[in-house]
Order: sequence, then structure tokens, then C-alpha cells
Amino acid sequence: MDYSKFLNLQFNDIQVVKAVREKLIGAIMLQAPSGAGKTTSALLLAYGMMKAKYPELKDEEIWIKIGVVDTEHKRSLVNVGMQKGNVTIGHYKFVEFNKPYSIERAFACFTVLKQQGVEVIIFDSTSHVWEGTGGIQDYQQALGGRFQDWRTANKDAYEPFVDLVTGVVHEITIINTARTKQEHAMVTNELGKTEVQKLGMKPIQRDSLEYEFQIVFNIDMDHKARVSKDNSGLFESMSEAITPEHGKLIYEWLDEGKDILAEKKEKERIENEKRLGLAADIHKQATDFNLLSWLGQTLAHPYFNVSRLEDLDMQKLEEIRKAMQPVMEQQEANGNV
Repeated sequence: MDYSKFLNLQFNDIQVVKAVREKLIGAIMLQAPSGAGKTTSALLLAYGMMKAKYPELKDEEIWIKIGVVDTEHKRSLVNVGMQKGNVTIGHYKFVEFNKPYSIERAFACFTVLKQQGVEVIIFDSTSHVWEGTGGIQDYQQALGGRFQDWRTANKDAYEPFVDLVTGVVHEITIINTARTKQEHAMVTNELGKTEVQKLGMKPIQRDSLEYEFQIVFNIDMDHKARVSKDNSGLFESMSEAITPEHGKLIYEWLDEGKDILAEKKEKERIENEKRLGLAADIHKQATDFNLLSWLGQTLAHPYFNVSRLEDLDMQKLEEIRKAMQPVMEQQEANGNV
């Protein structure tokens, strides 16, 4: 086969750079049957992460940095005041997420917690958004329930859901939980008879979701956790109950390397300073050239529709500055300056 037409292609958005380890946003999953301790384990993980980040804070200050989105009829609240080892589970931020379990309502729950200043969110559990009333599968059925309807459902619901539960949307660590159930299959035994065979515990979630997380813990009814996926390499031989120490290890692993989020925020700060500086320059020139009335009418135009220059982005500020240049020149020519 002739590949020359591909080999000669060049794209400006494809660049080769030196690989650098970056700081990561945590995307964690805890999978377990009912009663195995998913919620408690998630709370201990979150506590360990925040304690590692803020060792000088008192426990009550640490717990309010943790938020829980609860789809389990407020069952996470039974953990408040519970003693686990030398840790007392405190008063974390709490949001009850009732049906319909739509992706839009899930986004709203996360957004409210982020606005409250939490730094790690526990989503307990993701299973409801997948199979619950108003969830992703319901959305696909409402589209017609055909296989081809998954194309729209994936774009509108499942892909945003993945970005939400992996922390991409809010740039915050997310510890997710998922229910599991015993999976069975009909098989033919050595005698040629058909029998039911247990295949193990299967999460109530799309099969491919596990690939989206850095670490996936599977918790059994003895509360022991093992990993089915571990990008960190910290827990490969683990077979024990989750403790805050495991959260500390995860935080330290996430925190290694280049702080890409800090760089992004610094870049945004510099760009915002430039934007506000341009707004100030435009206002000064409008004042100097007796164009405040012109400026007010321009801002009131439906295209801009703001009352203050500071509310405009850089592109629109530059458009106003460009439009004002000939008006200033005319004012100067008329001797109105």
C-alpha cells in the first residue's frame, strides 16, 4: 500500500516536546458491593490527601475541604462522627443528589461544591448516573434506544460525564464510587451440561469507564482493597483496608513534577492584567478626547451589551480600541480635544 499521501502531511497543532512529569488531578475509582465500605474508604482517602496537603490545619478545617455528592439516599451521613483508627470522620460538605440522575444535575452538584471551596469531591456513586432514572442509559432510550443513538448519547451525556468524574471539568481531584454485582454466564461443563457460572464482580457502569482513572480499587466484603488498575505503582500488592495513609501516598504521587495548573493560573492572571490594562487605556483615551458618550453608546450596542469595559474580553476590547481610533482623530481635527 502506498502511504506517501500520509507521510507528506504536516499539521501545525502537532508538536514534539521534551516529556516532563506534570502534577496531576486525581481521578480515583472505588468499586464494591453494597456494605463493603466504599463511602468510608473514600472519606479516609480524601482525608489523607488533604492532611498531606495541609498538615498544619486542624481536623475540622481539613474536613470542610472535602465534599460528597450523595446519590445513596444520604447514607454517607452515617459516617459523620465515626471513629476509624485514630481518625474521627468530621463534618464534610454535603450535597444530596436525587433523581433524575441527569448529567446536567451532576454538573450542578459538583459546581456548587467547587464554589464552596472544596478541594476533593467524592461522587457516591457513579452507578446512578449510568443506569438510574434520568441517567445516561435513559437518555439513550429517549433518543430512540437504537444502537446508532449512542452516538448522540455519548456526545451529549457520556463524554461530559467522563470529563466530570475524572476532574477535567472543575480541575479538582475526584474520588468516585461504583456499585458492583455478581456477574453470571451460562457455560457447558465437562459433562456437556449447561450450568450457571459466576464470573466475578462487575461494576454497575460502562465497561470502558475503568480506563479513565489512574487508580481503581476493588473492595471486598472484608473491607480489603486490591487494585485492578494502578498508574502510580504504589498499590500493586495491596490487600488491606484503605486508610488515610493511602490517601497521603496518592497525594504525594499526584503532586510530583511540574505544576501545570499553577502555570495555567499564572498565565490567566497575566492575560487578565493585560485585559484590564487595555480597558483602563481605552477609558482614559475616551476621557481625554471627550468620547465618554460615544463609548457608552458603543458598550450598549447589542454586540457588546455591557455597562463596563472590564466586562469585555480581550478581543472585543481591541475591536473598540480600533473603532475609537478614527473617532479620536476626527475629534482632534475638529479641535474638540
